[in-house]
Order: sequence, then C-alpha cells, then structure tokens
Amino acid sequence: MKGKEKTKEQLQNELMELRQQITELQKSEIKHRQVEETLGENEEKYRILVEMAADGVLIETVEGRILECNTAGAKIYGYTKEEMIGLTLADLVPEAFAQKLPRVITNKETTHGIFLPRISKKKNGTIFPTEIASKIINIAGKPRLIAYVRDITKRKKAEKKLRKARNMFISLFNSSPEAVLYHDKEGRIININPRFTELFGYTLDELKGRNILEGMIYPDDKIAEGKRLTRKALTLEGFTGYETIRKNKNGTLIPVIISASPVIINGKIQGTIGIYRDITERKKYEETLQKSQQEFASLFNNSPQALVHLNSKSNVVNINPRFTELFGYSLEEIKGKNINDGIIHPPNKREEGKNLDNTALSEGYFNYESIRIKKDGTCFPVSISGSNIVIGGQIKGIIGTYFDITERKKMEGKLEKLAHFDALTRCYSRGYGLSLLEQQIKTAKRKKTTVLLIYLDIDGFKHINDTFGHKEGDEVLKEATKLFQSTLRKMDIICRIGGDEFLLIFLENSLNDASFIRGRLNKSLKKLNQKLAKPYEIDFSIGLSVYDPSNPLSIEELIRIADENMYEEKKKKKEGK
Repeated sequence: MKGKEKTKEQLQNELMELRQQITELQKSEIKHRQVEETLGENEEKYRILVEMAADGVLIETVEGRILECNTAGAKIYGYTKEEMIGLTLADLVPEAFAQKLPRVITNKETTHGIFLPRISKKKNGTIFPTEIASKIINIAGKPRLIAYVRDITKRKKAEKKLRKARNMFISLFNSSPEAVLYHDKEGRIININPRFTELFGYTLDELKGRNILEGMIYPDDKIAEGKRLTRKALTLEGFTGYETIRKNKNGTLIPVIISASPVIINGKIQGTIGIYRDITERKKYEETLQKSQQEFASLFNNSPQALVHLNSKSNVVNINPRFTELFGYSLEEIKGKNINDGIIHPPNKREEGKNLDNTALSEGYFNYESIRIKKDGTCFPVSISGSNIVIGGQIKGIIGTYFDITERKKMEGKLEKLAHFDALTRCYSRGYGLSLLEQQIKTAKRKKTTVLLIYLDIDGFKHINDTFGHKEGDEVLKEATKLFQSTLRKMDIICRIGGDEFLLIFLENSLNDASFIRGRLNKSLKKLNQKLAKPYEIDFSIGLSVYDPSNPLSIEELIRIADENMYEEKKKKKEGK
C-alpha cells in the first residue's frame, strides 16, 4: 500500500498545477468581463454620438424599415423616437415618390457620404425639402443602412429670398437711368447696363472680362486718376459726386459725375459698382455763362429782357433797365433786399420764388411760368428763367430772367377759344363738347343724377347743299344753331359733331323730359321755317339716350345708342313718305 501512496512532493506538484489552472481560469474570466465592458462602453459611446448628431440619423434594414432613430431624426419628421421605429422609407416620402423606392436597398441606391436633395413628408402630411446621405454597413454581421437626414426648409427659403434680391438687383441695375458698371476687385468688368452702352458705345460682349483700367473709357491723361478712383472705390467708404472727363467708343469726351461703392458679400469686398452721370448739358450752360462773363455787364444792361442778378442768398445785386421798366423799381430801391420778400411776388408766390431759387442753385437752371407783381400792384403773367453763376468752380449767385407773356397769354386764350368752338356755327366743337360731356357724366355719377342726350341731324341737308349751294347749307347750319341756343337752357350743351349732326346735352334731365324738349324744338322750328320762307323746310331727325348712374354707360355707348335711334327715326320718316 505504501508503494501506491503518492509522495508528499507529488502532492505538492499536483497542488501547484491545480492552483495554476485556477489562476488561468480567473485571468480568462477577468479578460472576458473586460471585453464585455469595453463592448458595452463603445456601444454607449456610439449611441451618445448618434443622439448628439445635429442631423437626423436613421438605422434601417436594407428593406427600408427603421430600426433605430435619434431625436433629431424624429423631430425632422414630426414623430417621437418610439413612433419612428418600424416605419418604412415609404412612410417618410410623398406617395408619388414612395412608388419609386426600391424594395431592397443596395449600394447602387446609397450616396456614401454625399448629401442629395429629396422631397420628404412629415407625420402631419407636410411636404418639405431634405438632403439625405446614406451608406450600407455591417452591424453584428447584418447589412444595415445608415441614413443621415437634413431639413433644408430654411435654407430653401433663404435661397428663394436670395434669388428675389438678385433679380431685384438685376432689374434696378438694368433699368437705372444712369450708366452703371460692375467690376471685380481686380478691375475686370463683369456687367454694364443699357444706359452705359448708350452713353459710352460699348456692348457687354466688348467689355466683359477686360480691365477697367485698359483705357476704353479713359482719356490718356485720366488713366492715373482712374487707378486712384478704383482703389478708393474698393474702400468701405467708396466715393460720390466726383466730376471728371471720360470718353466714349468713338473718342468723344464726355463730362461726367462718378459715384462708386464697394460690393460686399459675406463681409468681404468683391468688387465695385460705378455710376456715371452725363453732365454735358449742365456743362454747356456753365461754359456759355463763363464765356460770356467778360461781356456780362454790356449784355446785362442792354438785354431786351428783364434781368436780376442775385447772390447765393437771393439778395438783389443788380437789375437792368428793362427790369426797372417792367417792374417799376430802380436799383437803389431794391439793392440788397431779398427778392422773395415780396418785392415782385404776390403773397401766395413767395414760397414758390424760394423754391425756384433753390432749383437754380442746386440744378443749375430752371424755366417756369407764373405770376409776378409790379411796384404799382399790377399782377401779370411772366416766363421766368434762372441760371446759377459759377465762378472758379463755386456757385456765386443767380441770374433771373423775366419775360412779360401777357400778349402771348391773350393769344393762347383766343386760340383755346377757337379750339373750343366750331368756326361756322360758334357752338362747341366735337372735341370740346365730348370733353364737357365727360365732365358732366362724372358730376352726375357723384350727384346720382341723369343726363339726357339728343343726337340730331338736319333732314335733306345734302339736297339743300346740292340744289341751293354750300353757302345756303352753311346758313341752314347757323340758323339751326341759333334755334338751339334760343330754345334750350343756358346750362344745356350744344355741340356740332360734324357735317349736319349735332349733340344736345341736357343736364339733370331724363327720358321723361324728352317729349317736352322735343315739343319746344318743333315749335321753334315751325316759327323758323315761317320766318325764312325758303323753298325748302328745315327739319330734324332725333335720337335719344340717357346716362343713368344706376346703370352707367360709356360715352361711346351713349352716342351710339342715340345715333342708332336717330337713324331709326329718319328711316321711319322715309318709309312714311
């Protein structure tokens, strides 16, 4: 038995081996727990990362069913995270798009990090724009689709506003009455407007991409100036009102005023907008005045027009003899006084005088018709011109010119009267008569009253002309007009439409008054024929129409109706014979 018993040394070895095995098992268990803890920690970090993402993150099966979703993704579509689980891609797009989705998503349908636009649908049915990037990865040995979603509604609105602003800028740029040029910060021309082409002769195709400093619009002696202005235009202040000379395509020199401002995009200066105003006409006035300055005293005193020389504050410096003759004042009486204090202005024209002087000082010239008053209190019409006096580049005052237009106004009144009246009959002409009718219809509309129209012509007028001559026909027209004037009220309007046709306008009358008016005309006509005792009788055919504010018609419709009724009456007369 003793031979079979293990020795103490053997037992110790076996014990050590057993302890070593236990230690290895313990190490293995610790390592396994560490692996599990690491995996759990990484998964938690992953979930935190997904949850913190600003974009929506969806984890889906390749068939498009959502397995996981972060808060941002649920919020984009208007769901809770719990509601998103189990939805399909078809639930998140409009129905028309859902029909086009693949049943199983492959790498062909993924964008591998590239965001592409898509139309999406919220829980409440709202359609909105999104950008989506997707990629297929393996998770736990299974293919999964990760989709990153961005709601770009705000960006789209911003883009729309930007397009609107851009279109507005283009519209303002192209429709500006001033010549406008846009170049980048290196001076390369990007765009010009139609007025620039009109002023300088260049088309956009000829200038686009060329440097503004190449000399297209610069005279040789202005290139250095152009460089300096270009640099100044690229500062935040820019510049305004710079007066200089430029040249057009055919070499003609043009005096201009230039203003320029930097174009700032995203806080950075990208280029310059330059505006060119042609001041050729203004320069002509200045040059003419400067050229005549040496002869000023002689021309001033001998001018057939009334002249006054004012300083920049509108105080009288000098007047010429014609001014004294026209207004009655000597120089001693008004020198140093303000011209607008009532010297030659009626009380209601003093403010007007100040405004005209301001126009002359600011714009260089004006021409105006108004009323002024003489020393004796007589008011009369005048044509006034004013020019500023520029000496050494500074405005020193104003030259005012006054021309008595009393006779011209009288002639205009006569001409206007001739235009208002028919030369033969002296009743209203067609144009003026229709103008009066338009005014009366507006009044009737406002007062809610009616206006009666009688369209009338003389029966057999052609026979009278052909048989007895046009002179006799003219006498018939005159007698007819006298008849109307003696029979109708003063407020009624008599208008010769043309030939033997007349339009009679009765204010505040209706069709109910027509028979009475017609009776009066017939009675007067009978007396006229008896008085004239001609081998023919004057007779009228009449058509009626009425303007009623409750059923308004246009002037054309009213005349057409009356004209048709007149010819219907004429037709019945012929049939009756």
